[in-house]
Formats: sequence, C-alpha cells, structure tokens
Amino acid sequence: MQFDPTSDADELWNEFNEAATPTARKIEILFNMGHREMWNPRSKDALKYWMPALEMARTAGLKKEWIELTEAITREYITNQSEYVKALEMADEGLALIPEFSLDDEERISQAHLTWGKAVAYDNLNKDELALTYYTVASQMYSDVKNDFLANIIQGAAIHAHIELGEIEEAEQLLQANRAYFLDKEDLGRIAYCDLLTVMIMIRREQFQEALALALEVKSVEKQIGKLDAGTLRWVAKAYFYAKDYEQAVAHYRQALKLATKKPTRDYKELVKNNLGLADALDALGKTKEAEEARFDAKSVDSRLKNPQFDDGTKALEEVQKLRQEGEYALALQSATEIIQASSEAGDISLRLRGECEKIFTLFQKEDYEGVVNTWDEMPQATLEFHDDLVIKIKNMVCHSQYKLGRVPEAAELNNQVLSDIRLEQSKQEQAYAYENKVEIESDPNEKSKLVSYAIETNLEAQNIDRALKITRKFRDKY
Repeated sequence: MQFDPTSDADELWNEFNEAATPTARKIEILFNMGHREMWNPRSKDALKYWMPALEMARTAGLKKEWIELTEAITREYITNQSEYVKALEMADEGLALIPEFSLDDEERISQAHLTWGKAVAYDNLNKDELALTYYTVASQMYSDVKNDFLANIIQGAAIHAHIELGEIEEAEQLLQANRAYFLDKEDLGRIAYCDLLTVMIMIRREQFQEALALALEVKSVEKQIGKLDAGTLRWVAKAYFYAKDYEQAVAHYRQALKLATKKPTRDYKELVKNNLGLADALDALGKTKEAEEARFDAKSVDSRLKNPQFDDGTKALEEVQKLRQEGEYALALQSATEIIQASSEAGDISLRLRGECEKIFTLFQKEDYEGVVNTWDEMPQATLEFHDDLVIKIKNMVCHSQYKLGRVPEAAELNNQVLSDIRLEQSKQEQAYAYENKVEIESDPNEKSKLVSYAIETNLEAQNIDRALKITRKFRDKY
C-alpha cells in the first residue's frame, strides 16, 4: 500500500464512505490515515486506524494488505507503545501468512521486516538469546533479498546481543566484517557504532584504558556528525568509571541524563540506566546521599515503564497441565477448550495456539488419536512454526496419531518435516520419538532395522533406559 501525505483528508473520508469503494481501497485509506496520525503531536495514535483496517483485511482475506498492516502495527507497538509482547504476537500473525520459502520478493521482504521486529521485541524484553536468534535470521533474510545495508545494520544488533551474552569471540569475528562494510560505504555514524561495540568488548576484557581512549574517539565523531546520544555518553561514563576517573564518570552520566530527557527523543530506559550508573560513580566518590537520590530517580522512572506481562493465560494453562497430571482428562479438555474460545474472541493468536497444544497433549495422553488429529487439522499450523518450544513435540504426537488412524501418507510427510528440522537437535528424547515413528511408517525391513537402532541409541542418550529396553523387546524378533 502507498502512503500519500498530499491527498485531502476530507476527500479520503468521502471515498471511504462510498458504498462502491472496494474493501482493499478502504483499507489503504485507513493505512494512510494511520500514517498521518503519527505526525499528530497531540495523539500520535495510529492504531485507531490500523486495527480496524487489520480486522477488515482479516475478514476479507486480503493477504497482501493483511501482511503490510502486521508490519506497521508491529513497528508501532515497538517504537511508540513499548508493547513488546503484543509486537511479538502481531509479527507472528504476519509471518504465519507467508510461506517459509516464498519466492515472492515482496513477501520475502515482509518476512525479513517481521523477523527483525521479533528480534527487537525480544531485545527490549531482555531475552538476549532469542533476540540473537532472530537478529541472525533477519540479517540473512535481508542478504537473500540483496539488501546488504539492512543486513549489516541488523548484524550490528546481533553483535551487541553476542556481547550481552558474554560471547566475545563470536562478536569479534562478526565485528571485523561489519565495520569493513560501513567503512567501504564511508558511513561515519555506523563506523562509530562498530567502534562503540569494540569499547564494550574491551571493557569485558578489562582493557579499561584502551576502552576509554576509543570511547572518547566515538564521542568526538558522533558529536561532529550530530549523532551523539545518551547511549554513547553512558558508555563513555562507564569507561571513565572502570578507569577509576569517577569525577569524569559522574560528569558524563549527567550529560547523558540531559540528552535522555530531551524531547522528542526522550528515552526513559536510558534515564534508568544512567541514573544507576551515576549512583555507582557517586558511591565511589563517597557521596552516599547523592547516590541514593540517583537510585531513587532510577526506581521512580522504572516504576512508570510498562512491565511486560507474558501471556495473560498462564494460570489457566497451568491449570490444564495440573488436571492432566492428575488424570482428570475431561476437566483438562474442558479448560483447554475454554482457553481456545476466549483467546479466539480476544484475537490472541499465541494464547489460542498454546491452548490447542495443551488440548493435543491431553488427548494424546488419553490415547484419543482421532481427537489429536482433529485438533491438529483445525489449529493454525503455520503459527506453530514460530513456537520452538512446542513445534517438534506436537508434530511427533500428531504423526503417531495419524499412523494409528491409518493416515500413513500424512504421517510420513509430517515425520519427514520433523527429521529435517534443525530444532530436533534441541531434544534427544524428541529425536528418539521421531525415529520410533519412522520405524512404524517405513516399509523397507532393512531401513526399519537401522531406525530401530537409532531409536534405541537416542533413547539411551536421552537417559530414557526404560523406553530403550521397551523398544528392544518390541522389535527383537522382527528386525
């Protein structure tokens, strides 16, 4: 969709209200009105236009517009709303509409944008490992569509995530190529950011004097090109602190605080971080009372920041799990169904999916294979691909259930998906189950014999000796 800031708003609304205006055009008008709202200094509430537009796209099944709106809303949740959990859910909704290996360039670009959005959301939620995973994937996606500039920008974010995780050698290996790219482009701002990443690495390696010297160079460059921000000044202050020049550390933390409070780029997270750093520097100077005041300021700002709440249905999901463990399958299924219905009405795709997964776990445990397969057929399977903690386990259960119902071709296809999925490496036990499913599906006796061995070995590696012995007894006289 095109954003046209020049068209008359009244004319757009007149067109929107005409009965003959196609739904796609109405959605585009709301898309435009949302963009205009972002420039409204009093409200900046783009979602009041984009959410109705999204519902229209969903209802009409307009895939292209639907995807574009999930991109815009994901970005809005992150940039202006600080609603990172909602951003993840919106990004997942958009990604579920795009085939994993799409050949359509527009879809592949959208896939990269949404994956980047997930990375940023996880980053803001301090989930560094997940952020790194999605930054890495997004960077590769941009490379695949020949957008090397964005690929390298996101690579910088991945490097920062490596540093946060203490993976210094990995960060250094990536940083050299990243800096070389921006050096070739003569992009002083990005080169300075690469050097700031080096400062972070130096501090991790306790090379404090070297870190201070380089941090001051970064500060000078950013000041000259008009890009000096509170984050950079905070790292300069940190370098002074570790070099034990506490007076300069205090001075730079105070400068950073001034920048962080300026409109329209006010950064509340930087206010918290800089006040905490300032408190440490003041403590080192013996200024205990001032340090306490700085910590109080940090706490006051932090208490006003939105605290992300993951999955409002957590307690309900835990209740399903508890009932299942107690053998109360009917009650567990009833509770899971209630979660699915409530989350569907609320438009909470992530919670709905987890409710359906809990339903499958319960049905499988009571050996209701038909119920498992029926639930699988009705659930949003594409969305499941973005839940790494669930996807392999669910597919193994569904595969086994399909085989039990005689739906062997479907079971074979699903089993092949599992065995070729890199996420299978995360669980030896799920590997073992996948091989067991393959044994049942495979028709070649020689292949069956090999697969039995794999299943036994992986169960042993998973320290599930009882199941390894069970498989040995089950297939002893057959293969």
